[in-house]
Amino acid sequence: MRILVDIGNSRCKSAIEDEDGLHPLETFAWKDVFLHEVLDRVWLKALGERRPESVHVSNVAGERLLPNMSAWCCDKFAIKPIAIHSVAEFNGLKNAYNEPETFGVDRWAAMIGARAQYSGGLCVIDSGTATTVDLIDADGVHLGGAILPGIYTMRRSLGKYTSALFAADGDISPFSDNTAGGIAGGTGFASIGAMERLVYEASQRVSPMTTIVTGGEAKILESFMRIPVVHDELLVLKGVSEMGGALSEIELGLASTCCDRLSLN
Repeated sequence: MRILVDIGNSRCKSAIEDEDGLHPLETFAWKDVFLHEVLDRVWLKALGERRPESVHVSNVAGERLLPNMSAWCCDKFAIKPIAIHSVAEFNGLKNAYNEPETFGVDRWAAMIGARAQYSGGLCVIDSGTATTVDLIDADGVHLGGAILPGIYTMRRSLGKYTSALFAADGDISPFSDNTAGGIAGGTGFASIGAMERLVYEASQRVSPMTTIVTGGEAKILESFMRIPVVHDELLVLKGVSEMGGALSEIELGLASTCCDRLSLN
């Protein structure tokens, strides 16, 4: 039994993986929280008396969260989480970046998770604080990707740099009779329109192709995009599972030998 973790720019997703599959846990915003209290509630409550053999992490938040998570895991499980990394190739998937380690590990995990489930060409969209779009041909060659702000990031930008009312929520409709609704609709359709154009461009290069959406804003894209998409909220964690399963016994053993150097803040 393992714990799989996706630390994003603002939120942390996780799941327990056992012989019955993946069991998603409560997603939480990781900024300005007492992490040990959240993990006590989210992880320990779900585990009961069980303890994981390993913890595998996709982390794009730098050193802002992982050290405390490592200390907590060492204290509770006597193992250190294993951070996965982007590499040049994994199971036939070839990274387009000349410096593969600079490619976002969440994007890499999402592509690996997609290829583990689908054959043929793939367009992988991960929409959250940022929205990323990556294209893979039928041979597993990553053809590159695009990055743009997520819907709520665009809304926050309007609130920061203009006198416009910041609309954290609101119905997305093409035209509105109030400023909050106008911001909700404008930012929503900006993202939806960009996705539809990028998927069109992708289809000109790779066909046939399956389009998969994941991330906190994936439901919005799925609801409004006029092209068929598959929504998979666990896509990144499925990729983390694939990479974690490929680790050697030596690498797994190292995770239980370095806990004495960590302390819980």
